[in-house]
Amino acid sequence: MDADTRVALWEAFSEFFLDTELDEAVYEHVARVVRASGVTRLEAEAVLWNEVFPVLHRNLQSVAGEWAGWSREWLVANIRPSQGVARRTGPTVLVEEVQGCWEKVLMHLGANTC
Repeated sequence: MDADTRVALWEAFSEFFLDTELDEAVYEHVARVVRASGVTRLEAEAVLWNEVFPVLHRNLQSVAGEWAGWSREWLVANIRPSQGVARRTGPTVLVEEVQGCWEKVLMHLGANTC
């Protein structure tokens, strides 16, 4: 996966970690980014869980969390590419919350995609 594709996924997945209410438009947007990336569902999951989640999940625990979003520059400076299958590790309630977001994205992707 090239760097631009990876960063586009980081930007899309970062929506799951904002201190805002997500709606179907967000899930559809993330699904479009995943579809356009050309990566498999498993590759996208690995980016979400191994790269984005470890860096951004703390925002979901913050009383005054980030709500406006992170700049591309900030994401590039703070998230690192990784290898391997998705590892869902972290506070259970946050893993469940983000997993629910991912499942909504998968519904938008449909069974025959990725």
